[in-house]
Amino acid sequence: MMKLRLNTSVEIKGSLQDVPVPSVVRIPLQKKHKSVVKKKQIVGRGQVIAENPSKSAYNIGFVHSSIDGMVEEVLPDAIVIGPIPAPKEGEAAPVPARPEPCAEMDTLANEELSRKLLELGVDTSRFHATRTLIINGLNPEPGVVVSEQLVKDAQETLKAGLQVLERALKPGTVKLVVASGKQISLHGCTTVNSSDVYPATIDPVVVHAATGAERPDNVDIISIAELYLVGRVAETKLPLTETVVSVGEKVFLVPAGMPVQDLLDAAGVPHGTDQKITLGGPMRGVALYDLSTGVPKACTAVTMVPEGLFPPVQPNPCINCGECVLVCPARIQPGMLSRYAEFNMFDEAGSRHVGACLECGMCTFVCPANRPVMQYLLLAKAQLAAKDDMVSTCRLQD
Repeated sequence: MMKLRLNTSVEIKGSLQDVPVPSVVRIPLQKKHKSVVKKKQIVGRGQVIAENPSKSAYNIGFVHSSIDGMVEEVLPDAIVIGPIPAPKEGEAAPVPARPEPCAEMDTLANEELSRKLLELGVDTSRFHATRTLIINGLNPEPGVVVSEQLVKDAQETLKAGLQVLERALKPGTVKLVVASGKQISLHGCTTVNSSDVYPATIDPVVVHAATGAERPDNVDIISIAELYLVGRVAETKLPLTETVVSVGEKVFLVPAGMPVQDLLDAAGVPHGTDQKITLGGPMRGVALYDLSTGVPKACTAVTMVPEGLFPPVQPNPCINCGECVLVCPARIQPGMLSRYAEFNMFDEAGSRHVGACLECGMCTFVCPANRPVMQYLLLAKAQLAAKDDMVSTCRLQD
């Protein structure tokens, strides 16, 4: 097993790299998205393929095609786009319609600018006007090197993103949190030094390091990767169709929905049956069972986890050792809460603050019984959220 002290900072040697344009993309959708394309429709790169019906300026962003192609499938959770078929003899090849740069980007401000960013594919759901804005400049997990790579290679894009957010949100203060000992700065930001030992790098802990308060209600936080994506939109004035993903020690600019298999091939990373592959880092990533899964815009890593590096989790009984309590940054009792979730006692888990879980994965990492502790807590949180949604939509009938 890895040592418990999990430093996330590394020495960056390479540069941000492009990948070949894939012939097929599988672009993920969220529950709120509503598809606006049909099967066999020709679409151009940047064309809207799914909208968010909400009129709010602060919500999940629209979805756009990341390649020129033809819609092959419209699924509840994804839209598959493949190559444009060759034209029949005597017919002209179809020309996909690509959007023009958004000329009004430079003149909009406040909520109007936030709404335009949403329509261009930026997730603005965590933004609020006139709050303190914190930029998490730490790598999110061990082995995920996106933040340091972008700070090294994309200062101008990060600056462009910050300038757009300052016009859209007008934050009172902007703070950049970086690892202690690192000489890193960003135009317009107050630099705050913090630990780079996981889980000190996750957002709630970073907020505490920057403000001295737990869960303050006047703070928004985004990662360096999220700021970079805003900067890409600011520079190009075009819809967001890509993301930045680390694979091993390399970081790539990847079209949204690129199949994981294609990304691994482009990265030249060998993988076999003795490895688990996750979307995300080794602590909080989601294990993949199908390498045709498309890379989401919110993904910052594809991680290969060799067998034996992390213990396999199993539905074993809790042995009441308390190891999970000792490492929990939220100071809750993960073992007890996991047992409530295991036996469908979700209300009990809620009353004992399962909602305070930061989802860092440390409880599962240290569990000597190899229980999926965090997964049980995620189950409880999901069930309680679903119950709240159901209650909020209930109406008394005449």
